[in-house]
Amino acid sequence: MPIAKYRFVRMISFLAVVMFLAGSCDLMDFRSDNTLIAKAYNNRLYLEDIQGLIPSGADPADSATFVKRYVDNWLTAQVFLHHALQTMPIEEIGIEQRVKDYRNALIIHKYESLLVSEDMDTVVTDAQLYGYYEENKGYFILRDHIVRATYIKMPLRSRENNRIRSLYRSEDPDVLVELEEICLQHAATYYINHDSWMLFSDILRDMPMSINDHVAFLRNNRFSEITDDYFRYFLYIHDHKLSGDLSPLDFERENIRILVLNQRKKQFIEERRRDFFNQAIESNRIESFL
Repeated sequence: MPIAKYRFVRMISFLAVVMFLAGSCDLMDFRSDNTLIAKAYNNRLYLEDIQGLIPSGADPADSATFVKRYVDNWLTAQVFLHHALQTMPIEEIGIEQRVKDYRNALIIHKYESLLVSEDMDTVVTDAQLYGYYEENKGYFILRDHIVRATYIKMPLRSRENNRIRSLYRSEDPDVLVELEEICLQHAATYYINHDSWMLFSDILRDMPMSINDHVAFLRNNRFSEITDDYFRYFLYIHDHKLSGDLSPLDFERENIRILVLNQRKKQFIEERRRDFFNQAIESNRIESFL
């Protein structure tokens, strides 16, 4: 068996053993040439060093390919790093403290995310959404035109087009149920929910209308029916708001929920930091000599 093929098969077999052990217990801290997979100058890379990077449940052959690619990249980086250090001694780069600070920042961020996921209340009530909206209306100004609309795209030769024409302008809930049943079976695209806002540009991307003045169109047109070579398009604009208008709460609901949670997260983390700091003081675990 060729040497390269033998080493590849040996790596697959070893990976299978390592993945089995990782699934049942923590990998033992052993450092021997049996798990050495690369070395460059005075640096060594062991399989257990990258065990956490191997995708969970991966096929042994795929894992071996991943390890081979990782090793090639590691060796290339080590060679380049060696030449860099020959030219720029580490003490002149001033990088050690930056690396340490970056590592600590990553650990803190990971721990903050864990605290938030386990302990922070993520429920945002309608009252909280409304309160935030009322207090910050100046920030919710539309950048695009939005509409509440019924939009239906039907095959041009559909037998249902006359029925659609008689139904799509209605506000009657029972009629809208019938309209949606027809659309579900025959329409290429449809949107029947005039209680929700949507971007007017999203409709125009699907509906082949050339409109020079969007503002004038929205102010003067409620119903539109056009065709192209393949489809017939029906549009009923129930309501509209223009760019520069105050954005409605319903349109901003998800954005506000994210803003409220981000605000709550910031306050939550600040409280946890303060609690931990006070606990450390009370237990005499920290002191300053300044």
